[in-house]
Amino acid sequence: MRKGVIVLLIAAAVLILVSSVYAHRPDGGYRTCQMQNADLDSVKKFQKDTLSLRDELITKKIELRKENNKENPDRERIATIQKEIIDIKTKIHQKADETGVHWRKKGETGCGRISGKGIMNKCQNPVFL
Repeated sequence: MRKGVIVLLIAAAVLILVSSVYAHRPDGGYRTCQMQNADLDSVKKFQKDTLSLRDELITKKIELRKENNKENPDRERIATIQKEIIDIKTKIHQKADETGVHWRKKGETGCGRISGKGIMNKCQNPVFL
């Protein structure tokens, strides 16, 4: 009985130690990197200019998900929706370039997840799409 309690306590201590190691973020975390050197006026302009495009993008992604989840999905419709999504993202990227907002895709080198551990690298003012 006593050995079981000791083993349980040791296992709990190891679990707490391992959890604290994985919880430590030496770079200050995701939000610090995402907003580092952000130009507020540029980001606001970008958000305002791309509101309708972002709404349309979300709608197309939902349409694509619904089409993929059908019992007999229409491959031509899926291809059309995917092309429309790419076109919308291209327009958003062009707006980002026009307003001077730095954008990156999630997980892209330089800002995003590295080795699956979520540690952020140096990044200026990313807007994730």
